[in-house]
Amino acid sequence: MKNILISILTITVSIFFISSEKIEGDTRKDIILDTTYSNLPILHLNGTTYDNGFQHGTIMKNRIFELVGLWKKDIEEKYQISAEKFIKTFLDSTDYITAIKKWTPDLLEEIKGISAGSGIDFNTVFAFQLIDEIWTNARLISIPHHCTSIGINNYKKDGSSNYIAQNIDITPFYHGFEILLDIKDKNTDSRKVVTTVAGYIGANGLNKHIGITENTLSDLRSSVNGLPVCCIARGVLEKTSFEEAVNFIKTIKHASGQNYIVGSNHDIISLECASDLFTEYWPDSTKDYTFHANRPLTNNSYHPAYLACLKALYGSIPESISFSDERLESIKNIILNNEHISLVTIKDALSKKPICNSNTFVSTIMEFDNDYSELRISPGKPDSTEYLVFRIKK
Repeated sequence: MKNILISILTITVSIFFISSEKIEGDTRKDIILDTTYSNLPILHLNGTTYDNGFQHGTIMKNRIFELVGLWKKDIEEKYQISAEKFIKTFLDSTDYITAIKKWTPDLLEEIKGISAGSGIDFNTVFAFQLIDEIWTNARLISIPHHCTSIGINNYKKDGSSNYIAQNIDITPFYHGFEILLDIKDKNTDSRKVVTTVAGYIGANGLNKHIGITENTLSDLRSSVNGLPVCCIARGVLEKTSFEEAVNFIKTIKHASGQNYIVGSNHDIISLECASDLFTEYWPDSTKDYTFHANRPLTNNSYHPAYLACLKALYGSIPESISFSDERLESIKNIILNNEHISLVTIKDALSKKPICNSNTFVSTIMEFDNDYSELRISPGKPDSTEYLVFRIKK
């Protein structure tokens, strides 16, 4: 039955203009909100980066206002100061804009467009993009972000499709605000499909060549002037080859500790990135597969606050630090106990506890074939929400 549903739901992204509405009185390109799926609005964007942001902000204005309000409430509860004061203090204490202008300047224009379209001041919209940077650099005691990712290189083994996949676990107030951005460049005819929430430029996604997932590694060293994770994810999706994408991740300065899994039809890689060091993570020497959760496994450039916690706990910093958790062990056991990792194996893995849990916001599976790239997305918990399938043909 699942296979039948997958076949029914597999649709080329470019034909999604079924149930839609346009912004009245706007002179920009036709703007279409696709409401085919009630639990996953899709925005088809094909203008300049500023126009795309403006369209996003205008169409999703009410949802952005609602979500930003919940986000501000969460800040006030956790930090016990007004959201406005927190935003000003945090932005005055950091300089992410310089890094964005250096490495992904178009994305700054997109953020400005979201601000103009939604009518929310730029500083608030900009700070709203800095989810991971606030978690890591403002040092919340309890980090609410727990994701699990997988990378499978079947091409290397038998020539079949490669996969990268991720359950995005995030604070529950974000749940229900899922949207999908279908962004087409009218000049190059390139296309990217981006998983995100209303008002945010992107969590993960793919283009016709490559895809990316990311997991927060808050124990690693961060920086107040690196490139934010949302801009790294979107910056990778501007690249046209696996090699170009990996080089981009290795070249930039990172604002927050992250694990990135990048996949294409021939390659996968898992990179643990601190602000001053990147390392690869492979479970074994075959490099046929990888997996990750939210603790560093090879990178030892730890955040000073984390080292201070260890010293307070143990009296001194241990010579070696070993990490594991239930989600990592669960995905490790599933991968190691299956000789061939198929789509069904990955779906089943992402649907099992504790990988699927109360914080699971969306589940994404990206498939890379010689003829297409495909995003499967469950806008909710994958144990109870069917995957929708979007294909970009090569």
